Amino acid sequence: MKDLVKLVVCWIAFVAASIASGIANRILHLPAIELPGSTNIQSLFLTQLAAGVVLVVGLYPLARGLAARGIARAAAVGAFLLIGFGVNGIIETRLFTHFLDHGVGGAAAYYASLAVFLGAAIGYFFGSPGQPAGFSRRSMPTWFVRASAAWIAWPLIYLFFGACILPVVVPYYRAGIAGLQLPDSMSIVIGVQLIRSVFFLATSLPFIALWKGSRRNLWFTLGLAHAFTIGLYGLVGAIWLPPILRLMHGIEMACDAFAYAGLLVLLFAATPEQSTAKRVTEIGMFGVQAAK
Repeated sequence: MKDLVKLVVCWIAFVAASIASGIANRILHLPAIELPGSTNIQSLFLTQLAAGVVLVVGLYPLARGLAARGIARAAAVGAFLLIGFGVNGIIETRLFTHFLDHGVGGAAAYYASLAVFLGAAIGYFFGSPGQPAGFSRRSMPTWFVRASAAWIAWPLIYLFFGACILPVVVPYYRAGIAGLQLPDSMSIVIGVQLIRSVFFLATSLPFIALWKGSRRNLWFTLGLAHAFTIGLYGLVGAIWLPPILRLMHGIEMACDAFAYAGLLVLLFAATPEQSTAKRVTEIGMFGVQAAK
């Protein structure tokens, strides 16, 4: 019951972030996002409220498993909302739609507001101080190799699952339905995904560093967070898109999210043996200090 109340407060923080970004847009005279002309504003408002629930619920399991002070948890969630979710979302939207041809500033204000309001709320309410399992212990050359593998892996995962739905979705993009567009070449798509991969990696690693549970739970909760924020959140609010596009992209993005999260856990998360050894070492050090 306590968590339910906290989730409601986090959803209110989402609403507050939306209002704050609207005020910032008016004060700074930022251009708004250009949505298809047939979009009903009232329906869009209601779906955004529902999308806020998706965002909060998607981040909740991951946030509960973080072991750190509240400010560190809030910083991790806020950075993910601003960069992993926000900047990456702006890049992808600019690549495949006309919605942000003139509204990048307004979108940036929105994601910054989410990072501050929602990041602070989720980071404060969920998780606890403590000792995380942290990263696996590797040498610097090994870290470099693994980080490079993760960087290259995201575009490959993206292209593989994207190719699975190409026959269904490409005709809609070619026809320019609902403001959609196709990039000029595949090299542009690959280059953009390599850039996005850096942001995904940089904002996912703090969650791995602060995680206190098992690797399996980390894989599930990190995958869920990516699937709900990067994928489901936007699709719930995209009422102007044909249902088949929303369904196919939802499946694609969920597959992307869990495949990528699983890879990050395998590459960077501490194994149970390493976590146990770390705790034993720390207990021994604490005992020595207490004896002194």
